[in-house]
Amino acid sequence: MQTAAAALQDAVSPLRRREPPPRAERQPQQETRSKASGPTATADDIDNLFNALGELYGNKFASQWGAFDETGAWGAELQWVPAAHLATGLRRLRQQIKAAAREGVEAWPPMPAAFAALCEPLPEDLGLPTVDAAWSEATGNAHQPKQCRWSHEAVRLAGADVGWWELMHVQPSRVDRLQRRFERIYQALVNRVMAGEELVPRQLLEHDGSRSPADLAERASREAATQRAEAEGLPHVMSASQGLAALKAATGRA
Repeated sequence: MQTAAAALQDAVSPLRRREPPPRAERQPQQETRSKASGPTATADDIDNLFNALGELYGNKFASQWGAFDETGAWGAELQWVPAAHLATGLRRLRQQIKAAAREGVEAWPPMPAAFAALCEPLPEDLGLPTVDAAWSEATGNAHQPKQCRWSHEAVRLAGADVGWWELMHVQPSRVDRLQRRFERIYQALVNRVMAGEELVPRQLLEHDGSRSPADLAERASREAATQRAEAEGLPHVMSASQGLAALKAATGRA
């Protein structure tokens, strides 16, 4: 597999390399390591990145940032970005520059935070469903997850982590919150795939074999209550006063 350093060198080559000032004059950038995605960007990686950005944007980049990361702004923003993802950011910048050229507008260098966002892997980069497609797949098959032929294990794991029951019975007012939770879990799984990890089925709380008898009893009671409420035309969620009124009506004490 191509290393992160080699990927960045390919991004710069065959561009002419500008030699940075001696290391002693520059802000130190220590290498850290991400458990999921390998080593993060080092000073050498930032040097190679500056070379590539300088060639892409010419004087527009050099006049704003110089020949190297003298202020440390780029290193500070990219310190948590895996070095292997920098080439992804450069590829997307090239796509933006080409799109701007086709529209007849001028492309400008990104700010460090914007470039860091471009480095984040998208599911479709790895052949996985997009976030929206994964959400639709999970919600559409929450009633029978074991029978579904999932497009990718990451979709099933994200749905199971959120909870099949929750996906089936979520209140309309909480859909956006639950979807954001699903997206965070799914993106974390995408990052693991990007790092070369093979996702394998694991015992999650939603799997009955891993639940305690108390958990199973509580879920059965909750589902039974929901079914009774639906049969009687009651809302899934009631206030305290509504619940008391319903209880009195059910016992003939209204």
